[in-house]
Amino acid sequence: MNGTSVLQPDSKQNRITITQFVLLIHSMQLGVGALSLPSDMARISGTDGWIALFFGWAGALLASLIIVQIMKKYPKGTIIELISHFFGKWSARLAMIFFGVYGAIYAYLILNRMVLLIQSWIMQQTPTYVLMLLFMPPAYLIVKGGVRIMGRYSEIIVFSSIWMLGVLLVMMLNEANWLHLLPVLKEGWMPVIHTVPTTILSFLGFELVFFIYPHLDKKQYASLGVVIANTYTLLIYLFVTIVCYVIYSPDQITQYNDAVISVVKIVEYRFLERFDIIMLTWYLLIISKTWIPALYISVSCTKRLLVFGKPQLYVALFLIGMCVMTRIEKMGWMENTAALKWLNGYGIVVAFIVPVCLWGIVSVMARFKRWQV
Repeated sequence: MNGTSVLQPDSKQNRITITQFVLLIHSMQLGVGALSLPSDMARISGTDGWIALFFGWAGALLASLIIVQIMKKYPKGTIIELISHFFGKWSARLAMIFFGVYGAIYAYLILNRMVLLIQSWIMQQTPTYVLMLLFMPPAYLIVKGGVRIMGRYSEIIVFSSIWMLGVLLVMMLNEANWLHLLPVLKEGWMPVIHTVPTTILSFLGFELVFFIYPHLDKKQYASLGVVIANTYTLLIYLFVTIVCYVIYSPDQITQYNDAVISVVKIVEYRFLERFDIIMLTWYLLIISKTWIPALYISVSCTKRLLVFGKPQLYVALFLIGMCVMTRIEKMGWMENTAALKWLNGYGIVVAFIVPVCLWGIVSVMARFKRWQV
């Protein structure tokens, strides 16, 4: 494969199917947030938190459809080429920095969160930077391969992880106490409304459409694709949340930070005592498909900004930089949580504010022949 082909939207060897398009969006949405989401919502609105998920889904779906409409104005390029076409090269350079920084921080914080999970649950004595080194070679190969390789990776991980939902379903049928969900709206709508911002943040990741839309083979199905992706993410969040709510009491659920992992500790077999370790180990693969697309965004923007060198060089530099930063900074759980809250504010701007503003401006400009594609 040519070294620059991973950044060329019109490259035939880098096209993705509608299934890969859907799963890439879903993959970036579903990450470490799913582990703590049930507890986070329960602390605000109790066991009515699941209702707020529908509001978060609606907001994410609307923003996703707006992004698709924006990209239709310049279908042969990413958001960077679109901005260059409508606003000029200097605006495009600012966009490269804006999205590149977002992707780099997103990838680093999610990867750091992942290794902290491994350290706290499995390998307490191993330094975080050493654990991070283990994920460098596969991440390098996947990002270097481009959008199609990331799409295939997402397909493999998603389809091979369905058994985890089966385990949770069996647990729910055997251990559930459905009275925990009653009465519905026990404290009215206000607690649910206060939970909505938490759910909206959990759906971040659909902004990946800005960078993978031009690679989609059948672009006429892009709107349908984002609907399916966001709905599938909603169903997963809804399922794991209800499982936690009906197994734990309303008071218990607030005592766990990673309720989804904690609930699996109930599962026991004669030949396997710590089934939660198996679940967590496999879930690391699910988390990996969250930060790897974010790293791709950062590499893509950096390559366009600096021009020289091949994409492989930037992938390697970013990965090495993450390990070095982890070795120097030694970010703990609380620091990572605080940084993720800051990132969520950045994500709101990238995923909601920018698309709405850009859509309004581009829709007007596209009416003039000068900016028509």
